[in-house]
Amino acid sequence: QFGRPLADTQHNQFKLAKMATQLVASRSLVRNAARALDSSHPDTVQLCSMAKLFATDNCFEVVNQSLQMHGGYGYLKDYPVEQFLRDIRVNQILEGTNQVMQMLIARSILNK
Repeated sequence: QFGRPLADTQHNQFKLAKMATQLVASRSLVRNAARALDSSHPDTVQLCSMAKLFATDNCFEVVNQSLQMHGGYGYLKDYPVEQFLRDIRVNQILEGTNQVMQMLIARSILNK
């Protein structure tokens, strides 16, 4: 951008910091749900639904921001961002859409 690497701008550095935080938070929630599943925790369905909802929505946002930072290059198959976008979008749908995850979470909360 303007003859400088994208990473040199403070705006992009702030975006990267937020994106990295979103990824770490998503991983933590997924790992917590996996531990609950392994230990047959009574809230496994709720925790796994929350993990899928949170992780796929946040990862979509991260990939979308990456695409924005790359501009038109992000759509080219030469760059992995293009594949990440297709992969994360399908993960919001597979194994139950995120709207189904929201229903499962709400039911779990309301049944307590």
